[in-house]
Amino acid sequence: MTNFPKNYRFFLFCFVAMFIYLISAPDTVRANTKDIFNQYKTTLLQIRIVDVITDSKTTIGSGFFVNHSGLITTNYHVISKHVFEPKQYRIEFVLHNNKKTKKVYRAKLLNFDVIHDLALLQPEKKIFNKNTPYLKLQNTPLTKGEKIFSIGNPHDLGMAIITGTYNGFTDDSMNERIHLSSAINPGMSGGPSITEEGKVIGINVATAGNQIGFLVPVKYLKALIQRKEKPGDFIQHIGKQILANQNIYISDILKKPFKTKKLGQYQVPDKLASYLTCWGDSESKDLPYKISENSCATKNDIFLASQFSTGDIHYSRQYISAKNMNPYRFAYVQQAFFKNPGVFLSGQKKYFTNYHCKTDFIKNNRITFKVSFCLRGYKHFKGVYDMMLSAASLRKETVAIQTNLILAGVSYANALAFSKKYLEAFSWAP
Repeated sequence: MTNFPKNYRFFLFCFVAMFIYLISAPDTVRANTKDIFNQYKTTLLQIRIVDVITDSKTTIGSGFFVNHSGLITTNYHVISKHVFEPKQYRIEFVLHNNKKTKKVYRAKLLNFDVIHDLALLQPEKKIFNKNTPYLKLQNTPLTKGEKIFSIGNPHDLGMAIITGTYNGFTDDSMNERIHLSSAINPGMSGGPSITEEGKVIGINVATAGNQIGFLVPVKYLKALIQRKEKPGDFIQHIGKQILANQNIYISDILKKPFKTKKLGQYQVPDKLASYLTCWGDSESKDLPYKISENSCATKNDIFLASQFSTGDIHYSRQYISAKNMNPYRFAYVQQAFFKNPGVFLSGQKKYFTNYHCKTDFIKNNRITFKVSFCLRGYKHFKGVYDMMLSAASLRKETVAIQTNLILAGVSYANALAFSKKYLEAFSWAP
């Protein structure tokens, strides 16, 4: 037998230990994932929205039991068709089991939080008792890097479990979301993301692809379960939630001085909230004028129905300059940009009224603005509006500032207050 020096034996020992770890670690992860899925699969549900006329499912998602009485949670966007057209669409759920023939149950909508995309359902018939399996909700926060298991029904392929990593809260979302490194896919919406102890840390809500997923923090589900108010009219309930929510974030922005930055020979509003994403660029493309643009916008909106969302803030500032252009041609260029702002809100006529606009001239901080202020109402929700504001500076022959501002889903009072403070943040600063 060969006698190896001590240091050789030490390195050989480390190599063997590492080899054993590498070949055994994946099996451990697989075993843990399998055990967790088998332990909690009876709490999981497929949620279906069924078209009454064709008796066929039109939307699918996931859900889970949250107590022994059979209370179910899912995402609001999964059941939104039923909210707007309850006679055309019914809600059903299917228990996860290994049987080829799945038993289908009908459910009724109890309550929802449209801002955080959550809904509570109850079986139409009392078919569950104290032995109904359910998932417990996590009470303590996690540390970045901890393992999470996301469960749901991706692409209607059957219940699946996916291992991911907890990355804390996103920094650029108006409403709190958990960033998860995991392959969440359509159909998993409303399913649970749980810890190794089987406690729900969040509810699957969206994906950005490339192993980027988002969860609704479980604290909003707890708040919804504890909410005593039971809505009688679901449409009015949405309107009240939109108005209450916009009042919070608009008031929060308005109570602070607007930050400004230099853009050409003007001071303009800068980033007004942490959840806004801003970018900028300049171009001339051999034109007789140069335009430098800076824009800020929210990344996420509030889903209400298909092709119907709200909660956007978007504003752009364009500095236009021309050294060798006569004033008449420069004014023509300004007018072209003013008529075609490039920032707008789309939407189906069944949800919105026509825009009503007013044009005026406003003097402020050594700037004379031509301003167009437009509002359209939400047909379903009294007192909720989308606002579009366009403003162009006048009386400078070779430089100008133009701006466009959009606020989606706000009250008339907040639309006016925000617009006024926004325009007051501009000033001539050569």
